[in-house]
Amino acid sequence: MRFALVDIETTGSHAKGHGITEIAIIISDGNKELERWESLVDPGAPIPLHITRLTGIDDDMVAKAPPFHQIADELREWLGDAVFVAHNVGFDYSFIRGHYEFLGQTWKSPKLCTVRMARKLLPGHGSYSLGNLCRDLDIGNDARHRAMGDCAATLELFHRMMALPEASKTVDRMLQRNQRESWLPQHVQSDDFEKLPNGPGVYRFLNKSGVPIYIGMSHKVKHRVRTHFGGSMSSARRQAFLRDTYKIEAESTGSTLIARLLEDELIRENWPIHNRAQKSIPMRTAIVPYTDRLGYMRLSLRQQRHTRDAVRCFFRAEDAKSWLHANAQEFQLDPELLGLGTDGAQAQRSQTADFHNRALQEILDRCAQNEHFAIIETGRSPQEKAVILIENGSLKGWGFTEQSISHFEEIEHLIELKKGSSTTDAIIEHALKERSAGEATFQIVSPAP
Repeated sequence: MRFALVDIETTGSHAKGHGITEIAIIISDGNKELERWESLVDPGAPIPLHITRLTGIDDDMVAKAPPFHQIADELREWLGDAVFVAHNVGFDYSFIRGHYEFLGQTWKSPKLCTVRMARKLLPGHGSYSLGNLCRDLDIGNDARHRAMGDCAATLELFHRMMALPEASKTVDRMLQRNQRESWLPQHVQSDDFEKLPNGPGVYRFLNKSGVPIYIGMSHKVKHRVRTHFGGSMSSARRQAFLRDTYKIEAESTGSTLIARLLEDELIRENWPIHNRAQKSIPMRTAIVPYTDRLGYMRLSLRQQRHTRDAVRCFFRAEDAKSWLHANAQEFQLDPELLGLGTDGAQAQRSQTADFHNRALQEILDRCAQNEHFAIIETGRSPQEKAVILIENGSLKGWGFTEQSISHFEEIEHLIELKKGSSTTDAIIEHALKERSAGEATFQIVSPAP
């Protein structure tokens, strides 16, 4: 078996938007070096000052170096059918694969990570960075943070591990198709992945300090987690996941709806650095009541992020207007008094304020009644149910129970109170629309009249 030990220097931390400045390759049979190749590379953009300070490579050094497309064929020949080996292989592999993809070419190779290999064959080290392993094992490196210097140090580490009795079986297992170690972040134990639920749930990527850096949900958790680490791995977030994730945790929720609610709750509690969607509260169209100087109760449409003072809130203005039009038609009310502008039906304004106000109050009362209900969903086991309580149109809480529910009043004692948000309102509204469209089958329970 041939191995291509690879190290690259770059202008940044991820392949999407950053370039390669240097590549080094050493070919090995697993016991001894066979040949080596290296080249500076023009990254096509200025090299940041902090990168120059780290590597010593500056713009002058790469000014006459070939760009990647000029060495792409030669590089492909050097890599050939060898196993691609690197320390934190996902980083180097993603840059090279990403650069080929930019040229419209496909390149793939079996890959082996010496970080994961060292964790298996050389247990007990406090850190498995290349610098710390070289220090612990007395491996010399006269050119740290240069491609050939780090590549040669990785080769020495690799050869020492390959000389161990259990190395051959370890490498064979790591190279098996779809083996966890071939795509999981270097610091994550494969047991973390094996413990993930196959069905609906919420998962968390934790950093070295145990702090969540990303929280997600899926109706198939294990499959979704796998997709975060596949592909060309060229995006900034994917590279951050590979680099910074030390542990993966998850919990089953039984239903996708509970997973969405729990995901929102955990994101608002932790504000992980890689969760962007929930960090900005969306604007909604609120229907707000007021009384004019002639004594008529009226409704107005307002754009706001909160639900304060609102009869109802909609995430689309069109939905709010449709709801108002339907009520204006049913109760024969002046659309202008409902915030819809005039439609020429001035005769309706001849209704007294008392008559109009009684009709509008009936709408508001009915609206309030309709905004108080419970959703009974699938639980985490066949015997269990999930209970979600909605009060005044907003989430009050949820919980799980195995007991039967005979009265609506019992539900409040089965839930854990939750702090709702505009996002939870959107989740509930979306779930109700799915049910109306026949895409969801949960049960709705309302208070007795």
